[in-house]
Parts: sequence; structure tokens; C-alpha cells
Amino acid sequence: MSTEMTASDDGGDDDTDDVTRTTIKVDDEVWRRVRSEAIRADNKVSEQLEAILRDYFGVDDDEDDA
Repeated sequence: MSTEMTASDDGGDDDTDDVTRTTIKVDDEVWRRVRSEAIRADNKVSEQLEAILRDYFGVDDDEDDA
């Protein structure tokens, strides 16, 4: 089984954004909670999820280049 990433896996095929687009499976209750928090914060769900992941992994906005 290969573990190398393709351009679409690492976001390298998009010239305009330094982001990765992906599909995940999430428990319905977890998704509802994230979506509810996003709505309350006037964020997109993807923005809310990124904020949660940044907090969990201790990644600051200025560490994007790392």
C-alpha cells in the first residue's frame, strides 16, 4: 500500500489558495454541534472546523507557512 500523496491530497494543484479540499465522514451529532457553533459565530462550517482543528493542534495563523 502506497503512502505518497497526490497533488489533490496536499492542496498543491490549486494556484489561488493554500488549502486542502477533502471529504470526511463525521458522526451526525458531532456535525450538528460544529454546524450549530458555526451558525452562532456567523462562520462557514469549514471555517469553524478549521478553527477547532487549529486549536486542537496548537497551530497559529502565522504558522501557515511551516
